[in-house]
Amino acid sequence: MKNFSVVIIAKNEEENIVNCISSLLKFSNDILVIDSGSTDKTIALAKNIGAKVISVTWQGFGATRNMGATYTQFDWILAIDADETVSDKLIAAIKNIDELNEQIVYGFKRQNYLNGKRILFGEWGKDKVIRLYNKKNAHWDEALVHEVIIGNNISIEYLNGYISHYPVKDDKENRIKTLKYAKLSAVKFYKIGKKATIIKRFFSPLFNFFKMYILLLGFLDGREGYIIAKQSTTYTWLKYKFLYNLYKK
Repeated sequence: MKNFSVVIIAKNEEENIVNCISSLLKFSNDILVIDSGSTDKTIALAKNIGAKVISVTWQGFGATRNMGATYTQFDWILAIDADETVSDKLIAAIKNIDELNEQIVYGFKRQNYLNGKRILFGEWGKDKVIRLYNKKNAHWDEALVHEVIIGNNISIEYLNGYISHYPVKDDKENRIKTLKYAKLSAVKFYKIGKKATIIKRFFSPLFNFFKMYILLLGFLDGREGYIIAKQSTTYTWLKYKFLYNLYKK
């Protein structure tokens, strides 16, 4: 496939944006960075390397991705985050898809890294994402976080290749992101009427640690596996705590 666009959502990603765009330059001549208020060098770096930058007001992940799609030159869109890079093998696989079948959306593996180490176990080790779609027949839901692609009679196929994901650079950023995503998830749950039951508030975090660290063999990733399991536990606890507080208000 020759005609496709890339939409990258970003905010204050000066440490990642150049690597992200560089991995895509051989893949598309329509790379858009949808920036939601960066105060660092993200915008300048993106423009300097050849991407177009659209500044928007943040409306949540789903809505922001959809907004970016309205600016693309082509109908086929690869959605990427600024802390991700795309492998050559995935690029080759995408170029061979049937671009006439607009009802297929495509996913692929995501290799996650923490402290420079690739994570092989736990949920991070088996991660897959669905990111390639045709905007004539599919779009993102309006979720604030953990958004998904929806459409008319769409089917999913997985491609060879992968993207690499570098979600946090240190413990401080990890804590900030955990808090941010927990708040967004609480609002998302509140809007759809999901309750913060006692089981969800107090037992789900504990089970989540057990699942991540023991059942999914996270302990085999060593210190990083423990950090990820602990972070997931904290996220789950905060998410239902914030949801409980929303109902109290």
